[in-house]
Order: sequence, then C-alpha cells, then structure tokens
Amino acid sequence: MTLSLDQPELNLNDCGCCAGIAVETPMAIDNRPGLTAIAYRIGTHAKFKTSMLARLSESGLSELRKLMTRDDDDFTIALLDAWAVTADVLTFYQERIANESYLRTATERRSIIDLARLIGYELRPGVAASTYLAFTLESAAGAPGAVTIDEGLRVQSIPGPDEKPQSFETVEQIDARAEFNAMRPRQTELHNPVFGDRFTFLSGVTTNLKPGDPLLIVGAERESNKNNDNWEIRSVAAVEPDAPNQRTLVRWSEPLGSKIPFSDSPKQGTKVYALRLHASIFGFNAPAWKTLPVALRVGEVAPVAPVAAGSAITSKFEPGAFVGRDTSWADKRFLDATTIINLDAVYSQVTLNSWIVLVKPQSKSDDLASTFPPYKELYKVGGVGEETKVDFNMSAKTTLLKISGENIEKFAPRDTTVFAQSDLLELAETPLTDPVWKNEIVLEGVVDGLEEGRELIVTGKRMRAIIGTTRANQSLTSLDGSEEVALAAGDSLIVTAAPTVTEEEPNQTTWRLVDKTGFEGFITAADDKITLAPAAASDVLVSEVVQLQQAVLSADAEHTILKLIRPQLSAFALQNVYDRVTVTIAGNVALSTHGETVKDEVLGSGNAGQPYQRFTLRQSPLTYTSADNPSGGESTLELRVNDLEWTEVPTLFGHGPRERIYVTHIDDDQTAKVQFGDGITGARLPIGNENVKATYRKGIGISGLMAPGQLSLLMTRPLGVKSVLNPLAASGAQDPQVLADARANSPLTVLTLDRIVSLRDYEDFARTFSGIAKALATWTWNIHTRGVFITVAGIDGAEVADDAPLHGNLVSAILQSGDPHVPITIKSYRGVTFKLLADVKIDSQYIEANVLAAIETALRTSFSFAARGFGQPVTLSEVFAVMQNVAGVVAVDINKLYRTGATETLNSFLAAAAPRAGDDAGVLSAELLTLDAAPLELGVMP
Repeated sequence: MTLSLDQPELNLNDCGCCAGIAVETPMAIDNRPGLTAIAYRIGTHAKFKTSMLARLSESGLSELRKLMTRDDDDFTIALLDAWAVTADVLTFYQERIANESYLRTATERRSIIDLARLIGYELRPGVAASTYLAFTLESAAGAPGAVTIDEGLRVQSIPGPDEKPQSFETVEQIDARAEFNAMRPRQTELHNPVFGDRFTFLSGVTTNLKPGDPLLIVGAERESNKNNDNWEIRSVAAVEPDAPNQRTLVRWSEPLGSKIPFSDSPKQGTKVYALRLHASIFGFNAPAWKTLPVALRVGEVAPVAPVAAGSAITSKFEPGAFVGRDTSWADKRFLDATTIINLDAVYSQVTLNSWIVLVKPQSKSDDLASTFPPYKELYKVGGVGEETKVDFNMSAKTTLLKISGENIEKFAPRDTTVFAQSDLLELAETPLTDPVWKNEIVLEGVVDGLEEGRELIVTGKRMRAIIGTTRANQSLTSLDGSEEVALAAGDSLIVTAAPTVTEEEPNQTTWRLVDKTGFEGFITAADDKITLAPAAASDVLVSEVVQLQQAVLSADAEHTILKLIRPQLSAFALQNVYDRVTVTIAGNVALSTHGETVKDEVLGSGNAGQPYQRFTLRQSPLTYTSADNPSGGESTLELRVNDLEWTEVPTLFGHGPRERIYVTHIDDDQTAKVQFGDGITGARLPIGNENVKATYRKGIGISGLMAPGQLSLLMTRPLGVKSVLNPLAASGAQDPQVLADARANSPLTVLTLDRIVSLRDYEDFARTFSGIAKALATWTWNIHTRGVFITVAGIDGAEVADDAPLHGNLVSAILQSGDPHVPITIKSYRGVTFKLLADVKIDSQYIEANVLAAIETALRTSFSFAARGFGQPVTLSEVFAVMQNVAGVVAVDINKLYRTGATETLNSFLAAAAPRAGDDAGVLSAELLTLDAAPLELGVMP
C-alpha cells in the first residue's frame, strides 16, 4: 500500500485487495408493469457470499475480525459458502413462488387455476358443436308416413382425410312426416297473357305451331260485347317444346297491347286460338271492273226478232250484267250492314261459333306499307253454309259465313285476308321466375300438419343480377366503401342479400352483390338497370334455418303459404334471395349436438362414512353443450344415487348438509371427476352397492365441426326413416381452455360479474362466452333507438351464423344479464385477406429454403386470426418489419401488397372496416384482415 500525496485523503484501496467486499444484499426489487416474468430474488450465491465476507470485517463484530484468511479451503469460509448456496436456493424458489402468485407471470397450471378460482373462474371445459339435421322419411306405399324422432337419435359423420368419425345426437323430439321431406315452392301459376307480354305457355308439346302462324288472344269481354277491343292477334316467332314438363313456350315479337294509340289486352277469361286457315273472300281474284268487256260494263244493242214473217228486223239496247257495279265491285268496301261474307272456296274446317280475323293492309303504297301495320278486326261466326256464288264475272262453290263484329265497312273482298279455323289451345301454367325471399313461401300444393314454431331449413342457389346499360363510371363499391370494381353491361353477379330501397331514393335500389373474383360490395341503380336472372350451374347451394310462424291456405285452397320468422331479427326471415327452381324446404328438422351418450354407467358404491367421496367417469371428454347461461355451456352429466337425481353446483361452499349436490372437476387429461359433500356442505352419499350411476355424453371441441352433408350415417334408424343430412355446417365448438385462455378471460369475470351495464361489459361478456373467440361491441342506431351492435368470431375464425344455436344462446344470455330493453344485434365478422409479392436477399451463410420457410411462418403467425383484431389495418412497414426480423434476411423488396380480389398493386396501407351502424338490415360487422391462405409469392434476389 502506498501513500499518494496528490489526493486530499488517504486511499486505502489502491492495491485492490479490498475490492468486492461491500455488502451487496438484499438487492433492490423493481419490476415495471406488463412483464411476463418478475425478478424477486434479493440475492444470488455470489452476492450472498460477498455480503457475508464483507460483514466479517465490520467494526461491530470484533471477534470475527480475528479471522484473517479469506481462502475458500478454510472451514469458516466454506461454511459461509454453504449458507450462500442455501440462500441462493431459497431465493430462487421464492422468486418462482412469487411468479406463480400473479396471473400474468404464473406458468404452472395449478397456480393459474387456483388464482382464477379465487375470483370464481374455472377453465372452461369446452363446448360441443351443434347443427341441424334434416331427416327424409320413406314415401313408398306401405311406409309409416309419420315417425316420431326421439331425443338422442345418433348420427355419425363420414370422415375426411386424417379425420375420425364423429357422433352427433338429436337434442329434441320432433314429429316427422313424409310430406315434409323436401317441400318445393310453387313453380308455376296459370298466367293469362297481359299487356306487354311476348310469350305464353301452352299445354302439351304437339301444338302443331310453327313460326309465322297467327295466334288469336281473346277474352270473355269480347264474347259479350262485339265492340270490345281487348283482343290481339300475333304472329308466332318461336316455338319451344318442353317435353319433361309437357308444355310449349310460344313467343311473338310485338308485345301485347299498345301505348299509342292505347289498346289493352284481354283481362277476363282469356283464351288462345291458333288460326290455322289462311283464306280469302270470294272475289279476291275478280277482274278489275274497268277491264270487263263493254257489253258487261255498259251494255250492247241487240237485234230483236220480227214479230211476223216479212216484218222488219229491229234492235234494242241491252244493259250489261255489271252495269253500275263499279261502286260495288270486289275493290269496294262492304256496306256497314253486311253480315254475310263468302270465302273463296269450301272450307269445312270453319265451324259455328268459331272466330275469324279479317286483315287488310293500311296503305297500298310500298313506301308506307311498313310504316302502318295491317288493319285487323275480329268476328264471331254465327252461321256456316255452302253456296255456289256467281258474281264478279266468275262463279265458285264457297263457304258462306254469317258474322258479327264491327267495322266490316273497312274491308273489301279483293285485299282482305281471312284467318279462320280457330283452334283452341289450352294454356299451361307459366313457370314463376320471381325469387324466393323475404317472409313467405307459397308451396306447390297443400301440406297439412305444419305447426307454429317448427324449424325449417331452406336450401337453394342464390339469384344472379345482370347489369344492364351502365352509366359512366358504374362500379361495385366494397362493403366498407374503400374500393371499387368497374362493371360492364352484361356482367353477372351473385345476389348475397335482399335488395333495399330508401325513402330518400324510392326509384333507386341498392344491391349487395359478389363478382366472379369473390369481391363483394354494393351498387345502387334504377330498377331497369339491373335484372334478376337464374343461378348458374356452377353456383353453390346455400342453406339457412327459419322458423314457421304460421301455415295458411291460399285463396284458391290449392296451396299452403308458409309465413316465416327469424327469432331475434326484425329484418326479412330469409337472408338470401333464392332461385326458385333450386329451392327445397326441409320440414323434418331436429337440432343435434356433438357427442355420444353413455347410459347408466356405474361409478361406484356410496359410503356414508366417507366425506367428500369422489368418482371418475370412465369415458372422456365429458360433453358440454351451448347454453344461454353466462358461461355459455352446460354439462350433459346426469347423476343418480339410488335412482334419485342429484344436482350439480359450482361449489359445495354455502350449501346445507341435506342437499343432494355434487361438483365436477375436469383434469388436465380431460378426465371428469365428481365429488360429493361431507355432510356439512352438501350431503354425504348413502350406503349402497353400486348405487352411484351416471348418464352423460362424450365428445367435445372443434373435432365436431362438420362440413355440410358430412353427417349422413344413421346409427339409430327408426322404422320409416330413410336418410339424414346436415344441410348446414356444424358450428359453435370450442376445445377445452388452456392456460392462456385463463390469463385472458378470468379478469373479465370481475369486470362483468355476470351482469352487463356498460358497452365494454357487452364486449367482455361475449368474449368469455363459450364458442366465441373474439368480440367487439359498438353503439348503433335504429332510427331513434340506440342499441348495441356486437361483432363476434367463433373459435379459429369460424363464422357465427345468425341461425346457429350459439348465436341464439349468446343473445338470450346477454338479454338475461343486461337490460332487456336495449336492442341487441349480433353479427359474425367479415373475414378478408390480403396477398403480397416480395423478393428477399438471403445471407449466404443460411440455407435458402429454411429462411423462406421461416419468413412464411413469421408472416402467417403475425397476420393470423389469433394475432389480428377487428378493424386492424395492415401497413407496408409492418410487413417489412416482420420479414426483416427473420434470421438470415439481409434485405426485403415488396413489389405488391393488396387485398384479395382487388387490383394487384403496391399499397402502403390496407384498411379493415370497422362496424357500420344502422338498422338490422343495414348494419355491417367489422372486418378482420389476415394473410391469404394461398402460397406466398417470394422471390430471391441475387
């Protein structure tokens, strides 16, 4: 040790021999909020040893100062080292215990479960999927026709690749009938041709019509009034036989009726006739009067034979046979009192009480012939005969017709054409082309026995909309209004919702459509600019569940009218606009849930001398089904002791000694255990031999999410049941919760306390409901009423359909826990995706394939359903950051970033729509923007 004259005081540590002997324990504990693990140790082995060595030299411990050595092989120093190890071990476990005392930092399942139980939260055991089953009954002769389908009927799925068969069971009893199998909406109706029509349907396929044949369309009003003008004659333009339906479509070019001058079409008792005879009036081919010999037109001087022999021969003027007939020749019109006409030949086909039509050109000028249509008049034949007609310097056997009508004075024999032999053609029912939508369906026939409240499944293809003549810049605007897609005349798009008309623009209709790329949006246009068309062959079938409000007979008592409702929704019962030809209505519908019944399983024997007796269910997992309680699920376990049912409760605490109750615990391996009371909190089990029995169902979670049509194997087949199918996908499933779910959801229970007051309460309640993964609550307005609009998403991004049991249970649970007078609207989120095209430069020390795989994993993780929120946008910088942070990536060049279906370009910001407020029909749920599932387009830069 040396003395430094440059320092104001002595430095006794300049040799370094005293370094590191300061007291270093206890260390200060300081943790910022939000950490996933906290530091709680007051020291480590090294620091504890250092502190003890430092204290050996403290002035207050004079006896220890005599210990001059600090070597580790000294017994005393070794003893201190041992205590430092002890302290190190204790503080290590103290820190672990401290971490297990907080929900955010705990890692052990037991810690998290016990912490959650302190506030009354238990890990949810999951919930089973549910779906509706449509049963088909045998309809052959001798079949029962009516069958009761009981609760518990089992149906099994046809497994897909890497899947196992899953069992579903009905949870309600229904009375099924064969006529309810697949009811059809009315497809045709008798349609009398009316003003503007260009076609009609005739019965049969042997009408013997061909293009050019005249058709007469006349009503009963003409029968009673010969001056009535409600009749039409049209020339057949096309004949289209329809053999399967035994009818023929007949088209004509000009629509019925006329606006200028106005003429109407028949309105009462309309009949259609084929005028099969094309004839002329006697005299049509008569020589012109001026071409007749003078002797016939004027006359001639003829000699007169002498009266007696030898008398002079005289002469006299003999007038011609047709003298003065220039005013009544074949070129001249009939007199207005004419009721008899002669046809040019004998036509036996013309019969009494038939119709004939006289036609003449309006103008003889070739230039004007096409401008003015022929003049026509209709006449009723009141008498028929044969007559040898001599006139116009010609003779022929003719058909004499006595006719009644008007304006006969406008016709002349020469230029009049007669259409006769009116052959009555029976009208066929015309196919209905209007869609099936809104709140009513008229059935093909009468179906009895449909009771109020019966659930029906409507299945069909959606109508298409054809864009007519478009104005400049006509486009389809995305649902959130952020993008537009140009439309062209003739474009065909699928109608995804009922069109709406606002009071502000009564002549404009707003359509919700989706194009061939999957881009969905709105378009507002005048009614004549968009035309509904049948579904395409490639369009997929869609289904929805509705409830029957009432079944009534039509006015003609030949059809049943189904009046439909959709509970908890005030808009149209049918959410889709269906192509009528494709629609079927299943009436034998029963709700089913995932799981298979285990009946009367013996758990063991009761022992009154044993408190808190426990038993284990032999099969797992125990099925929980969706319910309208705060947790969103209820157990299927039914437990009986000595054939008396005992009640499940959340906890034994607070219950009396005589209450027949039990609690259920689910272990980590999904094994269910039941526990009974001790005689103080809950009754003990009575003594008995195998007297504890359980009936329950096994099966739960997302393995029960079946695709439409996948449930088709009847494992229980009642007599008369032919087949079964699930037209809708199963939904509402949730796997048993894991520790991360407890961390996220257990604090929410103390926020809501099973009651809903604030807007945040609605969101928290929905988010913790079994089967719901994400929720977002916002205010909405319906005219003058404020309501709550909740956007929800199912597990792993599953849709929560309006007709799904999960949706109904969630609405019911919210109304029970909150203000029932606050309107609630719940809609499933709208999943949208984006794509990108990028090039990356990879460090040469890394394996290219591994880095590319890591980039894809990072992108799919960062932009997955679990990682994104409703309305959360995607930015170019965010994508850059995710890719650049992958080990081995040197540089990133993103060439395209765009929403799927939109223009492929580079966007710096991709928006995701927030919820849009409005009435039930106008609200739009929030979007959730994720990475498209298609393979990534990643290139490698040199």
